[in-house]
Amino acid sequence: MNSKSSVEMKHLAQDFLDDDNYRREDAQTYDDVHKKRLLQDFLKDRSNPFHVENGWHCSSVKIQLPKEKVKHRAEDEAPEMEIPGVYHHSITDITTSVFEDSVASTFHMTPFQQLWKVSQEHTVNVYGKAYSSSAFLEAHNEINSLPRDPDDGLERIVASLMLWSDATHLVSFGDASLWPVYMFFGNQSKYT
Repeated sequence: MNSKSSVEMKHLAQDFLDDDNYRREDAQTYDDVHKKRLLQDFLKDRSNPFHVENGWHCSSVKIQLPKEKVKHRAEDEAPEMEIPGVYHHSITDITTSVFEDSVASTFHMTPFQQLWKVSQEHTVNVYGKAYSSSAFLEAHNEINSLPRDPDDGLERIVASLMLWSDATHLVSFGDASLWPVYMFFGNQSKYT
């Protein structure tokens, strides 16, 4: 069947997994209702890393829907769809907590340039890390050239945020997937 109800999950566990390659006692004691209850309890638990007390928010997102061969004068006129249950976290809160953590001591706060002298006449920039890129160097120079108060002796640094997303397949059957957005700090070596 296309939908996996509790009855279907129990049928799958008892019949299809009843094979010599599986431990029969595991398949026979599987209880989908119990597993769902455990998941619900986990989501309610305040120690859950995705709980609201840990900075997570659950919101709805509205997106404009395109329609083939239909043109609208403005994007606002396109049909709108609301997607509930989108979990998100404040990028500012994440950045603050990461820079307050001891892992920040391994970050590259001052950018640098790597050069390869091919010959007496020819030098090439070597790029390999975000903190040695032209954009990082330019941002570092820009924020450090801003005016300062006379009593401001704090170091100014660039927090290099890299965001990406990729589909994550959720189940072995069907086509359920998510598109989480990942964030990485370019100040951190990829080897850490």
